[in-house]
Amino acid sequence: MQRLGFGAYTFDDGAYQHVVYVKGEGPSVIVMHELPGFEEHTVHFLDRIVTAGFRVHAPHLFGPPMWSDTTLNYARLCISKEFGYLKSNRSAPVCDWLRGLARSVSAGDSNARVGVIGMCLTGAFVIPMVIEPGVRAGVISQPAIPTSTRYIMTGTGQGEWMQEMNVSDADLQAATQRCARDHVPIIVQRFKNDRVSPHERAERIARAFGDNATLYEYGDPGTKHHPHALLTYEYDDAADDATNPTRVALERVVAFLRENLSARST
Repeated sequence: MQRLGFGAYTFDDGAYQHVVYVKGEGPSVIVMHELPGFEEHTVHFLDRIVTAGFRVHAPHLFGPPMWSDTTLNYARLCISKEFGYLKSNRSAPVCDWLRGLARSVSAGDSNARVGVIGMCLTGAFVIPMVIEPGVRAGVISQPAIPTSTRYIMTGTGQGEWMQEMNVSDADLQAATQRCARDHVPIIVQRFKNDRVSPHERAERIARAFGDNATLYEYGDPGTKHHPHALLTYEYDDAADDATNPTRVALERVVAFLRENLSARST
């Protein structure tokens, strides 16, 4: 990662520790990578956020660096205590670590405002993170846990799982109360035909946050595989056209971060 221009530090909350890659200047944004791992598409997205004028803090949460394997990493996380075994309606211990990271990043910059972005498996992790006072903007992109192989493959097997997420109801309530009290905005986003991240989950999250959340659902990006990774895989694979949904989504996220991270937290 050093050869790609990233610095690094280790953040340890006493229970867990992870390397955090850092790059750029400007307001801080914590970006949590998705499955299949911390790899080239993640780096491309981080560089786009850096180019837009932000300092990214990207924790390396699972898998070897610059290595991609959805099946193996998913299997490992299913038996990981730190990730709460990817259970529905349960906040994983890694969320406490991520909240500690958010506190540390804000405090290290004179209590500056911090943005957080979660994608896929980490999408819903934004919810407990916005409980932290320094977090002033959250992007929940294609939240994907729990998921259903049957639904992904066939489009059948709908059920209550489609509204569930890997975050506890208590954390959801605390997060919505904090966002309402301090007017912290949330973006929730996904592709309309994404079977990994169903509409029902995104809509439930947006409804819970009420006026503080905006739900964006995008059309087909014209990529060669099933659309899911709005800001990473699909962005890299899509036509470089300003009207492509992936480009619209990125510009919207960047504008959202600029608007909400320009002042100091109080």
